[in-house]
Amino acid sequence: MRSLIIGASGKIGKIMYGKHFIKTYYKNKFEGGIKFNLLKDNVDIIIKKYNIKNVVLLSAISDPDECLKKKNYSNLLNIIKTKKLIDKLINKKIFFIFFSTEYIFNGSSGNYNENSPVNPVNLYGKQKYIIENYIRNKTKNFCILRIAKTYGDDINDTTLISSFLKNLINGKNFFLIATDQKFSPLYVKDLKKIINLFLKKEVKGVFNLGGPEQLSRYDCINIILHLLGKKIKSKIIIKKTLIKNVTTLDKRPLDVSMDIKKIKKVINFKLKKFAAIANIIIEKNNAKYKILKRRH
Repeated sequence: MRSLIIGASGKIGKIMYGKHFIKTYYKNKFEGGIKFNLLKDNVDIIIKKYNIKNVVLLSAISDPDECLKKKNYSNLLNIIKTKKLIDKLINKKIFFIFFSTEYIFNGSSGNYNENSPVNPVNLYGKQKYIIENYIRNKTKNFCILRIAKTYGDDINDTTLISSFLKNLINGKNFFLIATDQKFSPLYVKDLKKIINLFLKKEVKGVFNLGGPEQLSRYDCINIILHLLGKKIKSKIIIKKTLIKNVTTLDKRPLDVSMDIKKIKKVINFKLKKFAAIANIIIEKNNAKYKILKRRH
């Protein structure tokens, strides 16, 4: 029996690999993937053909601005069709993991646990919470993971560390960084371990899932600059700003940092700290040399 990952063409789906995974995509084709359109295709065919035991639901319009810009379409995909897919899984008694988001919280207090009040300020968060409630009212054979901002260790993955380093390598030296936006950055390979563990043991329930630290974007940038050293740091200009001054189509909650005590009781390893992964990327890509070379 195998696990099905629906919507596996994104950064999370890409790191999940192995013969026991059947992975689907919609637009972004990849080797070994099965094309699946949530709006019109029948998941029953895939489940039967590959003898699927459990499912990971990643498919969604996950950019908050895109959700608002394409409100009707995101409602169709993120709510209506997702509910129908979940109904099929429930009817087949298939355990599934649904990916929710830190954006279900309004960001007014931070350090959110699983029992904290939910009050999303943007459409994407509202859509995810609608599905959370739908699932909990229909079945107990599920896991909901409320995922924090993820980052990787690949210089080309366009996540927080890699994006900043590539900007430095390309010669950029001025950055406008929000100081009041706080989150619990999660190393994507830690997330991979958790998904594998939860599928294997069919861990049920709702879990807030972030990294072991509560950091602002400004904190993260300063950690990277500290690792790069004084010589590079002295050449970089960081201007502090507030998240309200950053132009977005839909609102962003300020502090979505998470209390992860619940999930730490389940997992059997320590979550990686931000500085440790930043240092790995810097060393692996000889970033200090490349940045200094660009500035001489």
